Amino acid sequence: MVHRTPTPVADIPQSRQEALRIRQALTLYLRSHLVFADEDTAPRNGHAQSHLSLCVPHDAVIDVKRPPSEVTGLRKEYLEALRANLAARREYQALCEKTGAVREVSSRSKEGGSAAKSSLELQAYLRLLRDRRRHAKLQVFQHYLQGIKARNPTHVEDFDTRESRGEQVASLRDLDAGGSGSGGGAKPEDCVEELMHKLERAVIRAQAQLNSEKKLLEEFKALQTPAADAAPAVKLAALQRTRDELVHWVEEKLVSEGDGEEAPLQEIPAEEIEESTRLLEDQKVQVVEQYAAYVDARKRLLDAASRACQPITVAPARSPDRVIEPRKTETLGEPVSLDPAGVLSFTSDILLPMAKGQRALALQKSYLAGMLAKEKSTALRVLNRLSDESHLLPEYPLLARQPRFQHATAALRSRQTAAPAEMKPDEVVRLAEAWAFASEAAGTNERQYVEQKVTEGRETAEDAEQVLQEVYGLLDQNLGEALQEDNGDGGLESDVWASQALSTRPQAKLGHHSKRPQGPWSGLDGRVGVGIP
Repeated sequence: MVHRTPTPVADIPQSRQEALRIRQALTLYLRSHLVFADEDTAPRNGHAQSHLSLCVPHDAVIDVKRPPSEVTGLRKEYLEALRANLAARREYQALCEKTGAVREVSSRSKEGGSAAKSSLELQAYLRLLRDRRRHAKLQVFQHYLQGIKARNPTHVEDFDTRESRGEQVASLRDLDAGGSGSGGGAKPEDCVEELMHKLERAVIRAQAQLNSEKKLLEEFKALQTPAADAAPAVKLAALQRTRDELVHWVEEKLVSEGDGEEAPLQEIPAEEIEESTRLLEDQKVQVVEQYAAYVDARKRLLDAASRACQPITVAPARSPDRVIEPRKTETLGEPVSLDPAGVLSFTSDILLPMAKGQRALALQKSYLAGMLAKEKSTALRVLNRLSDESHLLPEYPLLARQPRFQHATAALRSRQTAAPAEMKPDEVVRLAEAWAFASEAAGTNERQYVEQKVTEGRETAEDAEQVLQEVYGLLDQNLGEALQEDNGDGGLESDVWASQALSTRPQAKLGHHSKRPQGPWSGLDGRVGVGIP
């Protein structure tokens, strides 16, 4: 079976209450394996079980229980190392007591009564130091407890106060007795420094082991990570191996349980045996009937194919004295049977190519229909886009599709009784009709606009010509002669308006004016206001 790697704990920041609960659980678990020197058999308050109770000097732990069998790995190694440390401490304490006793005997022999007095003072001094240390520890506990009460007063009583934990710790009196008995040796400052040094070494060693374990765990995770993205061949091999293991296990189970199941299988009732036999016979009969029907259908199919492929017989022309009526009857009444192999060859040579040709035509028709549908959709998309962007269709819509002309269109269609049934018009045809109508209407409108402007231009030109004639008449000048002088001989012919003006004037009048004096002051000849030409 494939071993499944446990997923790592998610690195999610925990809340303060969750962190406190985790610390309390870890403290209770660790305290269940340790025996402290400053605890009674029954804890007096609930705060002694908090995680702050582990903030004590290293010599407060006097014993470590034997780790259970389910504890493995780093926890077991830590507890074993702590047991070894406590054993070394006890051995060192015993040696210190022995050396202290030897020194005390030698000092008593030399100094006499002064040595006993100094020993009593030293014991009193050691007890004082121990009491000061305990007092400092209690002050630290009190400070942290007050801070916890100030932050969260409703959850201060959440510390574990189970009574069963008191059976695993030593009493405070035993600590006092042990301290008073072992304190007569070396200097307490040296002992404390040495113990602190050992504690630091143990902490550093544990930290190094923790780092090495973390590194090994990361390497193991790095090795296990590509397993999720393994190759298909590896996955297939793993699945095959798993299947083989399962099959082997099932076979073993069947073999082990086969002896107990053989007896019930042999004692099958006679009714069940008869029923199964009858069902088997019915199935056999059904299979035979189906096969016979299949053979009959195949024969009828071959006969139909042979009759369809049989050529038409034409009777040859013979002498009238021979009697051929019976043969004709036989020939027409009983068709000649053909060989099935010939029928199949005829089918494969003639009918199959025709079927293939029809299939090819059908495929071509479907392909052309698909292409036409695709092109139609493309044309519709283009026409719809152009109709959305065009300014021509909104200006010139098809009148038959306007709401106000619907009744007229319906009336015209109702009158066309001879026309075939109305079908839904094609979308492309509808858009093309709209574009054709709009383009035709736009062309008609443009022609009308051009004709209107040309008419207005002609009227304006005629008015301008008339005004010009009046101006030249006031100036007593000839318009044709003035234009001829400006443009030369060819200018008169090229100027349309001047030629038209000259054509409208009579020749006699032109000759008469040619003899009259020219210029605006020609009228000042003494005949002003007389009216004589």
